Amino acid sequence: MSSSSKIFPAIVFLLVIGTSLALLIYPELIYDILIWVIVSFQAGGLPLLFVMMIVQALAIPIPSELVLIAGGLAFEFPFGWLVGALGSMVAALISFYISRKGGRSLAIRFVGEKGIKFADNWFNRWGVWAVLLGRFAPFIPFDAISYSAGLTTMKLKNFMVPTVIGTLPRTLFYTSLGSFFGVTFQELIDHYRATGDIPPELQSMVSDFNYVLLGVVAVIAVIFVVYWLVTRRYTAEKETKSI
Repeated sequence: MSSSSKIFPAIVFLLVIGTSLALLIYPELIYDILIWVIVSFQAGGLPLLFVMMIVQALAIPIPSELVLIAGGLAFEFPFGWLVGALGSMVAALISFYISRKGGRSLAIRFVGEKGIKFADNWFNRWGVWAVLLGRFAPFIPFDAISYSAGLTTMKLKNFMVPTVIGTLPRTLFYTSLGSFFGVTFQELIDHYRATGDIPPELQSMVSDFNYVLLGVVAVIAVIFVVYWLVTRRYTAEKETKSI
Protein backbone atom coordinates (compact mmCIF):
# COMPACT_ATOMS: atom_id res chain seq x y z
CA MET A 1 0.00 0.00 0.00
CA SER A 2 3.01 2.29 0.32
CA SER A 3 3.21 3.39 -3.32
CA SER A 4 -0.45 3.06 -4.29
CA SER A 5 -1.58 5.00 -1.21
CA LYS A 6 0.39 7.97 -2.53
CA ILE A 7 -0.34 7.68 -6.24
CA PHE A 8 -4.03 6.77 -6.25
CA PRO A 9 -5.24 9.75 -4.15
CA ALA A 10 -3.28 12.08 -6.43
CA ILE A 11 -5.00 10.54 -9.46
CA VAL A 12 -8.40 10.93 -7.81
CA PHE A 13 -7.72 14.61 -7.05
CA LEU A 14 -6.58 15.26 -10.63
CA LEU A 15 -9.70 13.58 -12.00
CA VAL A 16 -11.99 15.58 -9.73
CA ILE A 17 -10.25 18.86 -10.58
CA GLY A 18 -10.33 18.00 -14.30
CA THR A 19 -14.02 17.12 -14.13
CA SER A 20 -14.84 20.28 -12.24
CA LEU A 21 -12.94 22.46 -14.72
CA ALA A 22 -14.64 20.67 -17.60
CA LEU A 23 -17.98 21.48 -16.00
CA LEU A 24 -17.10 25.15 -16.20
CA ILE A 25 -15.86 25.03 -19.78
CA TYR A 26 -18.10 22.35 -21.35
CA PRO A 27 -21.10 21.93 -19.02
CA GLU A 28 -23.23 20.11 -21.60
CA LEU A 29 -20.64 17.30 -21.84
CA ILE A 30 -20.34 16.64 -18.14
CA TYR A 31 -23.84 17.12 -16.72
CA ASP A 32 -24.72 13.54 -17.60
CA ILE A 33 -21.89 12.29 -15.38
CA LEU A 34 -22.79 14.60 -12.52
CA ILE A 35 -26.45 13.66 -12.70
CA TRP A 36 -25.54 9.96 -12.89
CA VAL A 37 -23.58 10.24 -9.60
CA ILE A 38 -26.49 11.89 -7.81
CA VAL A 39 -29.08 9.54 -9.27
CA SER A 40 -26.91 6.54 -8.29
CA PHE A 41 -26.86 7.73 -4.70
CA GLN A 42 -30.60 8.24 -4.75
CA ALA A 43 -31.16 4.81 -6.29
CA GLY A 44 -28.97 3.13 -3.68
CA GLY A 45 -30.62 5.13 -0.94
CA LEU A 46 -29.16 6.04 2.39
CA PRO A 47 -27.65 2.54 2.81
CA LEU A 48 -25.35 3.29 -0.16
CA LEU A 49 -24.14 6.50 1.49
CA PHE A 50 -23.49 4.58 4.71
CA VAL A 51 -21.54 1.86 2.88
CA MET A 52 -19.56 4.38 0.81
CA MET A 53 -18.41 6.19 3.95
CA ILE A 54 -17.02 2.91 5.25
CA VAL A 55 -15.54 1.75 1.94
CA GLN A 56 -13.74 5.04 1.27
CA ALA A 57 -12.10 4.84 4.69
CA LEU A 58 -11.05 1.21 4.48
CA ALA A 59 -10.50 0.31 0.85
CA ILE A 60 -10.68 3.22 -1.60
CA PRO A 61 -8.69 6.41 -0.86
CA ILE A 62 -11.42 8.78 -2.05
CA PRO A 63 -11.78 11.87 0.18
CA SER A 64 -14.74 11.50 2.50
CA GLU A 65 -15.52 15.17 1.93
CA LEU A 66 -16.59 14.44 -1.64
CA VAL A 67 -18.77 11.51 -0.55
CA LEU A 68 -20.44 13.71 2.07
CA ILE A 69 -21.14 16.49 -0.43
CA ALA A 70 -22.70 13.94 -2.79
CA GLY A 71 -24.79 12.63 0.10
CA GLY A 72 -25.97 16.14 0.87
CA LEU A 73 -26.94 16.63 -2.78
CA ALA A 74 -28.82 13.34 -3.03
CA PHE A 75 -30.69 13.34 0.29
CA GLU A 76 -32.67 15.87 2.27
CA PHE A 77 -31.25 17.32 5.46
CA PRO A 78 -30.74 15.94 8.07
CA PHE A 79 -30.76 12.40 6.64
CA GLY A 80 -27.60 12.74 4.52
CA TRP A 81 -25.78 14.29 7.47
CA LEU A 82 -26.83 11.71 10.07
CA VAL A 83 -26.17 8.69 7.84
CA GLY A 84 -22.86 10.13 6.63
CA ALA A 85 -21.80 10.81 10.21
CA LEU A 86 -22.85 7.31 11.30
CA GLY A 87 -20.89 5.76 8.43
CA SER A 88 -17.82 7.79 9.38
CA MET A 89 -18.08 6.70 13.02
CA VAL A 90 -18.51 3.04 12.09
CA ALA A 91 -15.50 3.28 9.76
CA ALA A 92 -13.46 4.74 12.63
CA LEU A 93 -14.60 1.93 14.92
CA ILE A 94 -13.67 -0.73 12.35
CA SER A 95 -10.26 0.88 11.80
CA PHE A 96 -9.71 0.92 15.56
CA TYR A 97 -10.48 -2.78 15.89
CA ILE A 98 -8.44 -3.75 12.82
CA SER A 99 -5.27 -2.43 14.43
CA ARG A 100 -6.32 -3.52 17.92
CA LYS A 101 -6.74 -7.14 16.76
CA GLY A 102 -4.33 -7.25 13.80
CA GLY A 103 -1.46 -5.25 15.23
CA ARG A 104 0.85 -2.65 13.78
CA SER A 105 1.79 -4.52 10.62
CA LEU A 106 -1.84 -4.74 9.50
CA ALA A 107 -2.48 -1.08 10.30
CA ILE A 108 0.52 -0.08 8.17
CA ARG A 109 -1.00 -1.95 5.23
CA PHE A 110 -4.02 0.35 5.35
CA VAL A 111 -2.47 3.79 5.97
CA GLY A 112 1.24 3.32 5.33
CA GLU A 113 4.19 3.36 7.72
CA LYS A 114 4.63 7.14 7.64
CA GLY A 115 0.97 7.65 8.46
CA ILE A 116 1.20 5.41 11.51
CA LYS A 117 4.48 6.98 12.65
CA PHE A 118 2.96 10.43 12.39
CA ALA A 119 -0.12 9.34 14.34
CA ASP A 120 2.15 7.75 16.97
CA ASN A 121 3.94 11.07 17.46
CA TRP A 122 0.60 12.86 17.51
CA PHE A 123 -0.57 10.63 20.37
CA ASN A 124 2.73 11.04 22.21
CA ARG A 125 2.41 14.81 21.98
CA TRP A 126 -1.28 15.30 22.86
CA GLY A 127 -2.06 12.25 24.98
CA VAL A 128 -5.76 11.88 25.84
CA TRP A 129 -6.63 14.87 23.63
CA ALA A 130 -5.08 13.32 20.53
CA VAL A 131 -8.30 11.84 19.10
CA LEU A 132 -10.44 14.97 19.58
CA LEU A 133 -7.76 17.32 18.22
CA GLY A 134 -7.15 14.91 15.35
CA ARG A 135 -10.83 15.06 14.39
CA PHE A 136 -10.84 18.85 14.30
CA ALA A 137 -7.38 19.49 12.83
CA PRO A 138 -7.89 19.76 9.04
CA PHE A 139 -4.55 18.20 8.09
CA ILE A 140 -4.95 15.09 10.24
CA PRO A 141 -6.61 12.15 8.41
CA PHE A 142 -9.32 10.28 10.33
CA ASP A 143 -8.00 6.91 9.28
CA ALA A 144 -4.46 7.27 10.65
CA ILE A 145 -5.78 8.47 14.01
CA SER A 146 -8.23 5.56 14.22
CA TYR A 147 -5.66 2.91 13.37
CA SER A 148 -3.03 4.37 15.68
CA ALA A 149 -5.53 4.63 18.55
CA GLY A 150 -6.12 0.89 18.22
CA LEU A 151 -2.42 0.30 18.81
CA THR A 152 -2.53 2.07 22.17
CA THR A 153 -4.04 0.97 25.47
CA MET A 154 -6.88 3.46 24.99
CA LYS A 155 -10.29 2.15 25.96
CA LEU A 156 -12.99 2.05 23.32
CA LYS A 157 -15.12 4.61 25.18
CA ASN A 158 -12.24 7.08 25.32
CA PHE A 159 -11.83 6.68 21.57
CA MET A 160 -15.47 6.86 20.48
CA VAL A 161 -16.59 9.84 22.59
CA PRO A 162 -14.16 12.35 20.97
CA THR A 163 -14.73 10.65 17.61
CA VAL A 164 -18.46 11.36 17.83
CA ILE A 165 -17.87 14.93 19.06
CA GLY A 166 -15.46 15.66 16.21
CA THR A 167 -17.34 13.82 13.47
CA LEU A 168 -20.76 15.47 13.83
CA PRO A 169 -19.76 19.08 13.02
CA ARG A 170 -17.38 18.01 10.25
CA THR A 171 -19.95 15.90 8.43
CA LEU A 172 -22.59 18.59 9.02
CA PHE A 173 -20.45 21.15 7.19
CA TYR A 174 -19.88 19.08 4.05
CA THR A 175 -23.38 17.61 3.76
CA SER A 176 -24.80 21.11 4.26
CA LEU A 177 -22.80 22.27 1.24
CA GLY A 178 -24.49 19.55 -0.80
CA SER A 179 -27.93 20.16 0.71
CA PHE A 180 -27.75 23.86 -0.14
CA PHE A 181 -27.65 22.96 -3.83
CA GLY A 182 -29.74 19.79 -3.55
CA VAL A 183 -33.05 21.30 -4.67
CA THR A 184 -31.35 22.94 -7.64
CA PHE A 185 -29.83 19.69 -8.80
CA GLN A 186 -33.09 17.80 -8.38
CA GLU A 187 -34.83 20.36 -10.60
CA LEU A 188 -31.96 20.05 -13.06
CA ILE A 189 -32.26 16.25 -13.13
CA ASP A 190 -36.04 16.37 -13.72
CA HIS A 191 -35.82 19.03 -16.42
CA TYR A 192 -32.80 17.44 -18.12
CA ARG A 193 -34.52 14.06 -18.27
CA ALA A 194 -37.65 15.59 -19.80
CA THR A 195 -36.10 17.97 -22.33
CA GLY A 196 -32.39 17.23 -22.59
CA ASP A 197 -31.70 20.92 -21.96
CA ILE A 198 -30.21 22.79 -19.02
CA PRO A 199 -32.66 25.35 -17.58
CA PRO A 200 -31.10 28.81 -17.97
CA GLU A 201 -32.29 29.87 -14.51
CA LEU A 202 -30.32 27.01 -12.95
CA GLN A 203 -27.06 27.47 -14.80
CA SER A 204 -25.76 30.12 -12.40
CA MET A 205 -26.60 27.99 -9.35
CA VAL A 206 -24.87 24.96 -10.85
CA SER A 207 -21.85 27.09 -11.66
CA ASP A 208 -21.81 28.33 -8.06
CA PHE A 209 -21.82 24.71 -6.89
CA ASN A 210 -18.89 23.95 -9.13
CA TYR A 211 -16.94 26.85 -7.65
CA VAL A 212 -17.68 25.44 -4.20
CA LEU A 213 -16.52 22.00 -5.36
CA LEU A 214 -13.31 23.46 -6.77
CA GLY A 215 -12.74 25.26 -3.47
CA VAL A 216 -13.25 22.08 -1.45
CA VAL A 217 -10.91 20.14 -3.72
CA ALA A 218 -8.29 22.88 -3.42
CA VAL A 219 -8.56 22.83 0.37
CA ILE A 220 -8.25 19.04 0.43
CA ALA A 221 -5.19 19.25 -1.83
CA VAL A 222 -3.59 21.80 0.51
CA ILE A 223 -4.41 19.56 3.47
CA PHE A 224 -2.66 16.64 1.78
CA VAL A 225 0.44 18.76 1.13
CA VAL A 226 0.51 20.04 4.72
CA TYR A 227 -0.03 16.50 6.02
CA TRP A 228 2.83 15.20 3.85
CA LEU A 229 5.18 17.95 5.04
CA VAL A 230 4.23 17.50 8.69
CA THR A 231 4.60 13.71 8.56
CA ARG A 232 8.05 14.09 7.02
CA ARG A 233 9.08 16.50 9.73
CA TYR A 234 7.69 14.33 12.56
CA THR A 235 9.34 11.25 11.10
CA ALA A 236 12.67 13.05 10.74
CA GLU A 237 12.50 14.36 14.32
CA LYS A 238 11.68 10.89 15.65
CA GLU A 239 14.55 9.30 13.74
CA THR A 240 16.96 12.03 14.93
CA LYS A 241 16.00 11.50 18.55
CA SER A 242 16.42 7.74 18.25
CA ILE A 243 20.01 8.07 17.01
